[in-house]
Amino acid sequence: MQTKHLIVLILLGLALCDPGRLSAQTVSNANAEFGGRQFNGTLGSSKFTEYRDLPGGLFVTTFSLNFRSDDFTNFFSLWGSNVGQRDQNFMGQLGKRGKWKIEVEWDQIPHDYTTGAKTVFNGAGTGELTMPSLVRNRIRTILTTDLNPAVTGVQFDTAGVTGIILGSAREVAVVSQRDKSKAALNYSLSEEIEFKLQYSNERRSGTKSYGGAFSFNPVELIEPTAYRTQEAKASVEYAAKDWTAQISYSASLFDNNVDVIVWDNPFREVDAVGAGSRGRMDLYPNNTAQNVSFSGAMNLPYATRITATTSYGWRGQNDKFTPFTINRALDTMRTYPVLPAMSLNGKVGTTQINFSVVNRFYSSVWFAARYSSFDYNNQTPSLLFPGYVSTDNSVSTVRRRNLAIGYKRVNAAFDATLRVVSDLSAKLAFEREDWDREHRDAEKTEESIYKASIDYTPLSWFLLRSSFSVGGKKTPHYDAEEVAEGTFPQGEPAGALGQLPQLRKFDLAARDRSRASILTQITPLDNLSFTGSFGLTDDAFTESKYGVLSNKSNNFSLDIAFSPSYDLNLFANYTREDFTYAMKSRQRVPVSGTTPANDAELNDWTSDMKDAVNTFGLAFWWSAVPEEIDVSIDFSLSDAKGSVATMALGNTADSKFLVTTAQNYPDTRSILRQLRASISYRFTQQFVPRLEYRFEGYSESYFNQDVMQPYMLPVDPATSGAVFLGGRQPGYSAHILYLVLSYSF
Repeated sequence: MQTKHLIVLILLGLALCDPGRLSAQTVSNANAEFGGRQFNGTLGSSKFTEYRDLPGGLFVTTFSLNFRSDDFTNFFSLWGSNVGQRDQNFMGQLGKRGKWKIEVEWDQIPHDYTTGAKTVFNGAGTGELTMPSLVRNRIRTILTTDLNPAVTGVQFDTAGVTGIILGSAREVAVVSQRDKSKAALNYSLSEEIEFKLQYSNERRSGTKSYGGAFSFNPVELIEPTAYRTQEAKASVEYAAKDWTAQISYSASLFDNNVDVIVWDNPFREVDAVGAGSRGRMDLYPNNTAQNVSFSGAMNLPYATRITATTSYGWRGQNDKFTPFTINRALDTMRTYPVLPAMSLNGKVGTTQINFSVVNRFYSSVWFAARYSSFDYNNQTPSLLFPGYVSTDNSVSTVRRRNLAIGYKRVNAAFDATLRVVSDLSAKLAFEREDWDREHRDAEKTEESIYKASIDYTPLSWFLLRSSFSVGGKKTPHYDAEEVAEGTFPQGEPAGALGQLPQLRKFDLAARDRSRASILTQITPLDNLSFTGSFGLTDDAFTESKYGVLSNKSNNFSLDIAFSPSYDLNLFANYTREDFTYAMKSRQRVPVSGTTPANDAELNDWTSDMKDAVNTFGLAFWWSAVPEEIDVSIDFSLSDAKGSVATMALGNTADSKFLVTTAQNYPDTRSILRQLRASISYRFTQQFVPRLEYRFEGYSESYFNQDVMQPYMLPVDPATSGAVFLGGRQPGYSAHILYLVLSYSF
């Protein structure tokens, strides 16, 4: 544990206290919960500790310490949880009520990405991933040695390559850690004026997986996460009797301490045209964001209130461009392109306006209207690149231009609520959303939504709420070549097929949407209640011939709570969620030499995807001996299933038929089971020991992950030039026994 953070927190609080008043302060309450835990089972899965830390042995779960002065004016508080663990948290408050307050916090969150990952590269955690030249030379020799010249192509020793790669792969931790500290000061200059200052500093360290490539061969890498994000905000607010106003400024700075990542090609140790010995990619650039905003609210006559906010922000990054390639055999070619600038000089301005008005002049009728707009003004220069290098392998002389993508979104809404009678109210609403985009296939989209809802409570033990909405998004003009025409000023590369003219990207496509929900609560007895809900969504992409065609979902849930006596509570719940999607696409082959393109409709295929999630829970609490012994048990089960059915639509007898691999994917499934049982004994009013048992079980079956290993040639011959991490999140079965002691006063 980094105890220095806790010590600094305590000393800061003591230093900021007025010594004279501190002596008059007393401990109003304090609490500490600590104990020990023991594990048993199969625990070697990153899924078990994905976002938490559960070390065995002694631990401190929580603690709190609160001081106050005798007149309740001055206060000082400390809280902590998971002390000494990778997911620990500390908070502190110090202040004088109605005058000023200081808050500080330090928080940690781990992220275990995968279990059993292996890499063939040295230098994991840095920006330089290497392999010994001798190993790469041995692999290259095997790959170029033909064992059977009678067969077309090089028939190399697959077992030899597999053995070398798997033998040189070593385990590597793919884990990151987030450390975030923040502080805030609130100061009231008077009853009307308040100042606020906030600052936070977040560091991300560790590693995560990252994808590179050589030609069409993927390379799974270990990327170092060495990020730092600083955020600061200052604001002043004036609150009068009938109006308020606030002005604020915020800034964010992001720094990435590793600029680029470079990796060796496991299958080639010497640069050549068409095959580089190393790869290089630029990582996330340093950037800044600033924002100034003004907001206010005012009460007007006739029970009317208006609120308004306007803000302007500017963002930028000017990271130096990385050269086109690290392949020395390419950067000496006559056709090697020259960068049009040293850096991007990226700039974005944002303008946001929010306005709302609410009127409740009549007790049974009230109205609300809202308007908002957000303008993303991309001022980044549009540069013309005379060519580019594809995956450090080959030079293309096709000229390309980067497009400064921008947009403006405008939202407007109006609703009216009518209380028909005391137990029945109805609401009607209309919403509108318009987008104006730059450098997208559709420059404009327009969406209108009509909503209606009813709240009905005819009896004190019965509640019914329902809502329904229907709307449609229209795309007045869709140009599938809009982006390509801007990107390639002299036309796309020879033989390129471009985008399917009938394809519609789902965020731009015309869409009809229907949504409905209903919730009912029945309480036939004071100690018995039933709550049920049902909802559905139906999205139909009416003009899409290819892409996402439909998206449907529905959910159902039922909760039951029963308290047969004051010392016994029972609870049960069940939830079912279903999601279905439909897609359509086409297998296409561009021109290759003298072979013409194959872009026939008979190569169309469809995919129907379904996901279903069932969640079930039970809870039981019993005060076996009132005020002394409490027993609690809760159990939950979540079962998620997925399926993908793919079908070719063409005639297999046709000579142009290409879709020979369309088939249903194996189903996927994940199950999470959790059980918690505890018994606590109130030894004294302040001292409560608790014995607790927990079980967690997780299992999954994913066809695309279950077979993964660093070298997949034995599974798929097409991956002979690719290497992976082979990491997974396997199932686990954990039995945890806790003995916890809680002390408070």
